[in-house]
Amino acid sequence: MTCPRWPTRTRQRDQRGSGLLSTVLGVACVAGLLGLAANIALGLWARSTVDAVAYDAARDIATAPMGTDRAAVADRVLRRAVESLGAYGDDVLIEVESLDGVSTVLRVRAPGVELLPAMVEGGPTVGDLDRRIVVRNESP
Repeated sequence: MTCPRWPTRTRQRDQRGSGLLSTVLGVACVAGLLGLAANIALGLWARSTVDAVAYDAARDIATAPMGTDRAAVADRVLRRAVESLGAYGDDVLIEVESLDGVSTVLRVRAPGVELLPAMVEGGPTVGDLDRRIVVRNESP
């Protein structure tokens, strides 16, 4: 004799909202990584731009014709270099350290770019620049 099978009640769980938490976390991670990538890319772009402008300025000063006042040439070239950086140039410091007869030495200081929110203030920035550029003087 076989026992009658009693119907078992399986409780069906509702599937609504089960992917909400994982979706929110996934979107937050993607947004965070995208923000970090944008911060790094913009910082590296700003650093390379300032570095290139300063190197061009040092080269222009070093190749000034002989007999010209290198200090006057340096003032004009540095003013033009800072102006070429636009609004970011207000924060950049390019100064002449040496104009001896052999080489031209420029010192460049520029702050990094921060796109991170204020809640992570004091965090690492990308693109801080403090560098000396030395170019040998040449007569064209």
